[in-house]
Amino acid sequence: MTRYWVFLVAACFGCSGGETPTFNRDIAPIVFHNCAPCHRPAGPAPFDLLGYENVSARAEQIAFVTETRYMPPWKPKRGYGSFAGERGLSTAQIAAIRRWVDHGKQEGQPADRPPPPQWEGEWELGQPDLIAPMTSAYTLRADGPDVFRNFAIPLPVDSTRYVKALEFKPGNARIVHHATMMIDRSGAARRRDGRDGAPGFDGMSFGEAEDADGHFLGWTQGKTPYPGSDSLAWRLNPGTDLLLQLHMLPTGKEESIEARVGLFFADAPPKRRPAMLRLGRKDIDIPAGASDHWIRDTYRLPVDVEVLTIYPHAHYLGREIRAYAELPNGEREWLIWIEDWDFSWQDDYRFSAPVFLPSGATLVMEYAYDNSAQNPRQPHDPPVRVRYGLHSTDEMGDLTLQILPRRPEDLERLRRDFYRKWLGQEIDGYKKLLEADPQDWDTRHTLAMFYMRSSQRPLALEHFELALEYNPDYPEAHVNFGIALAQGRQWEQAVAHFERALQSNPDFAEAHFNLGLMLEMLGRSAEAKPHFDAVIRQRPDMAEAIQQRLAKLRR
Repeated sequence: MTRYWVFLVAACFGCSGGETPTFNRDIAPIVFHNCAPCHRPAGPAPFDLLGYENVSARAEQIAFVTETRYMPPWKPKRGYGSFAGERGLSTAQIAAIRRWVDHGKQEGQPADRPPPPQWEGEWELGQPDLIAPMTSAYTLRADGPDVFRNFAIPLPVDSTRYVKALEFKPGNARIVHHATMMIDRSGAARRRDGRDGAPGFDGMSFGEAEDADGHFLGWTQGKTPYPGSDSLAWRLNPGTDLLLQLHMLPTGKEESIEARVGLFFADAPPKRRPAMLRLGRKDIDIPAGASDHWIRDTYRLPVDVEVLTIYPHAHYLGREIRAYAELPNGEREWLIWIEDWDFSWQDDYRFSAPVFLPSGATLVMEYAYDNSAQNPRQPHDPPVRVRYGLHSTDEMGDLTLQILPRRPEDLERLRRDFYRKWLGQEIDGYKKLLEADPQDWDTRHTLAMFYMRSSQRPLALEHFELALEYNPDYPEAHVNFGIALAQGRQWEQAVAHFERALQSNPDFAEAHFNLGLMLEMLGRSAEAKPHFDAVIRQRPDMAEAIQQRLAKLRR
């Protein structure tokens, strides 16, 4: 369990009297509590600040970054949302550092120096119930642009468990900017992993992976893991993978990484289940040189809710982020305001107390972008037109909120209502992506799936066909195209696509399952049986589903 010696510095020793401030008496308590969690040996920061020599050598820099409040990193504007674990120094602490620097950086008496913080054990939340590593190490190239890479991590459990907390260990924190994790119950990520000859696969799309029953799973530098609670644990079924997406930054030399996750189980199923709502725009199109480009999105809540966490996201052109609720009585409830957005310091924020919003309140997000040459984080020289996209040099504008309905029975109503909005935005976004790259077969396949969900079958069939035209050996697209054809009673064509999927991947359980069902429907039971047997060998958990479907077909 990680423990810190906490020192309460209410005022600057020596600031009001005649004593010269010293490191041991006045500065070490500030640095040990506020800086050392990152600036320590083996920590994520590039140097440690546990001793006088190290702090003294960087004293002017420390004074500057604390006076400008660049450090400790904390982007939300205070007073516009109250969050657990807020980082920052008081005015007195900042003044103490400056006074110490200006008065000669004296070390002081050894007896005045408090004990340095101690980190006991590897895991901050204690020993996990399950530790799951990447299946193999990945080597990040020495140079070039930043890398988004996804890794399917099996979560081996024999029966359904419920996870109250997750702790992430990057393995090589020097190269990881941030990590995002989703849950994949379909096996799709595992099938994609390693196809290009290296562990994982590239991109920022999560495909068929989903959030963990209304929980956001993420990691950033210096983030303290949240211990969670049994009452809001998320479900972990056998056969589930964790899809880990790492944003990595080359360092000038090849770097190896082998991340791990630790899971902490609840004693019983959860009593409540939250939902994840994501506002945003996917029709982003920012002209070159535009310095004040705004997007806006809204959603009217159909039920009473409590907001638990909030996660804003944009890329390098993001300048300002605002999120609030317009209440039915005309008042405004602020959720977050970041006046100087920085892609390098994005985070998710848990409210210090849940924020109640009544039915009829409207969630509002407003993001500003700066695509001018004056933007210090501008990735293009000279500036170019930037649209929505999945690369870091494209742009995004999302606001994800973890919402808990006041009445448990309102959860499904909320999910159904928001789903309609979400689906339309996903379709708009993937259409935008295809404008930039019409031959992107993976994007066409995803768009086809969204069209199927929105009951626009002709458009879905068109995009399935194009996806397979650009990549004929795409087993997932063949299976999903086959399912779409079967829904239109085009059974023989469906069989052909299931068979083609198995040519590309003979162990594709979903292809065996659907081909078996189709052959059974066509009265070819003898041909269907080997496919069902193949499914049960690979996925014993699907045996009951097969029996149920066969019983229904044979009635």
